[in-house]
Amino acid sequence: MRIAVTGRPGIGKTTLCLKVYESLKPKIRISGFITLEERVKGVRVGFKLLDLNTNQEAKLARIGKGKVNVGKYEVLIESFEDFLDKLKFDGDLIIIDEIGPMELKSNKFISTVRDLLSKENLLFTIHYKARHPLLDTIRRDFRIYTIDEKNRNLVAEEIAKIYARC
Repeated sequence: MRIAVTGRPGIGKTTLCLKVYESLKPKIRISGFITLEERVKGVRVGFKLLDLNTNQEAKLARIGKGKVNVGKYEVLIESFEDFLDKLKFDGDLIIIDEIGPMELKSNKFISTVRDLLSKENLLFTIHYKARHPLLDTIRRDFRIYTIDEKNRNLVAEEIAKIYARC
């Protein structure tokens, strides 16, 4: 089963991935990564990535101007691609949180995700508005869940049950 979760920023896509991960990790091997906000005194200053296999972290973006920017953030392409080089996508379930404007600045990431599209048991989160050929493919070929405050916990439970049967 190939599932993509979407919804507005801050709605709980990452939390949903973590709930699915926590529910299933005693039963199946899970690989991939999640994206976490970095905050200082309650203010978001960037994003970091967490490898679900090794707990290794890498920076994805920080406030500031650089070679590659999305909004007020500099996307740290080299850090992101070094992180991707170390990832092993060998789980029974592969989670990628998120496929959005920052991540899509990396050709290596686009290629990595395209390679994964031949596999089953994928759980991706996708940006709710971004347009890109890769996102168009995912929206066409995956089962899409749009989450909100009312359904996000039920959707997490449903997705965990689906993958527990695989």
